[in-house]
Amino acid sequence: MSTEPFRISEGSALHADDPDPLRQYWYTADDLVDTFGYRRDALEGLFGEATPGPGGLVGWTTSVVWKIESEVIVPAVELLESSFRDPESIDLTVYRSSAG
Repeated sequence: MSTEPFRISEGSALHADDPDPLRQYWYTADDLVDTFGYRRDALEGLFGEATPGPGGLVGWTTSVVWKIESEVIVPAVELLESSFRDPESIDLTVYRSSAG
């Protein structure tokens, strides 16, 4: 089994001006928090352990993030949005299930 679970295939325009062309294939924790709004304490739970990247970066490949977003996060959000009539109902269900 390879150490990189997903092929690096899609770059990001986020760092298109970076002199290192490989930078476009990596997200750091700051990228995910500051640009995409993720919570810093949730990153490893969502995307796995951060790994070393080009130029001393530590983070996740854009492919790993894209795969998790497209196969896990987006379907879960779509299921929630299609199953409840409003965000408050979702919040209430989360509260009820965590209180038990």
